[in-house]
Amino acid sequence: MNTKGSLKRERFAVGYNKYKIFWIFMMGGIMGCILETIWCYFAFGEISSRTSNLFLPFSSVWGLGCALFTVFLHSTKEMKTFNIFIKGYVLGGIFEFICGYVCQVMLGVTFWDYSGLPFTLGHYVNLIFCIFWGVVAIAWAKWVYPLLSGLIERAPRKAGILVTKIAVCFMVVTATISGVALLRMSERQLNRPAKNVVEMRLDKYFPDHVMKKYFPKMKYISEPHLRGDVVKSDT
Repeated sequence: MNTKGSLKRERFAVGYNKYKIFWIFMMGGIMGCILETIWCYFAFGEISSRTSNLFLPFSSVWGLGCALFTVFLHSTKEMKTFNIFIKGYVLGGIFEFICGYVCQVMLGVTFWDYSGLPFTLGHYVNLIFCIFWGVVAIAWAKWVYPLLSGLIERAPRKAGILVTKIAVCFMVVTATISGVALLRMSERQLNRPAKNVVEMRLDKYFPDHVMKKYFPKMKYISEPHLRGDVVKSDT
């Protein structure tokens, strides 16, 4: 006779754990990419790629953002709505800054820039737009996370663990290839020739015109002192 305890052990990712965070990351990245694509269609009248992965429609910013909110907001049932808003406002602003700065330093590119808008801190944080993060935090803590958490826990435990391992391997490989392809694209902007077989393959299979289809909103930073190590001369 099965008890509630034994049934719980057979369910996958019950409670708050690394498996659930990973699948929140995956679901958030895919849903975010799709939603952003739809938004761009209605806002600009065009269908453009919003992915950050060359092998599937997946936004790392959305995925990491959802995982971050899960880590900091998974236990906010008793927290007041205003406190959740403030938490999301601050976390969202910090997250946007880190993502923007990493892209600037590592790749010499920017995917968004709030410069010129009022209430902007640097290039990547706007205090007005941070209100969006606060609203998202409320929706996430009260409705979205409980829904996704319940869906994840419906999976059988053994199958869930196996599929997670496969998905992790897939994401590590595809994210690595996507990352090095972006790095190689940045080097091509500086007219640096391929130095090894890997870079030759990247030039062949992921040339600039292909990369621009995947990352149409990406812009290279013209000021060398802002572009980080990617623009340092070869010595």
